[in-house]
Amino acid sequence: MKTEAREMTTESKRKIHSWWRPLILCLALWLGAAGTAGAAEFQYRSLEEALKLAGTENKLVMIFFWAEWCIYCGQLRREVFSDPTVHEVFDRNFLAVSVDIENDPGEVARKYRARSLPTLLFLKPDSEVIGYLPGAVDRETFLKILEYLVENRKG
Repeated sequence: MKTEAREMTTESKRKIHSWWRPLILCLALWLGAAGTAGAAEFQYRSLEEALKLAGTENKLVMIFFWAEWCIYCGQLRREVFSDPTVHEVFDRNFLAVSVDIENDPGEVARKYRARSLPTLLFLKPDSEVIGYLPGAVDRETFLKILEYLVENRKG
């Protein structure tokens, strides 16, 4: 009788473990994703709005060309654009435009010849292109690029 009770207890434990493990794993993944997504991306605007605001606020404009299927675009968003230090420098000096090349009714990507992804294009408020960066960069490189553009802008 005691052996049967032990077997039932062991079987009950297996059922509990088989039910809890996936739940705990899902919870851990959810909490981990929530922890890495603490900082938001940039506030994106239309190109027209960004250029207009850039003129009145004395800022530069960055156009981010991307696609949902682009692995490096997602990496740039997660590891660079959501970084608090990047945000501090960016928000003080830049306005952001996001262009999904798969859904670009204004054909901004064609106008600025964005042929690879991700591509970052930097503009003065008068639409003059002052920087073109094809490909992903790390946080430190992106910060250096932002600082260079800010220090060397004219007018």
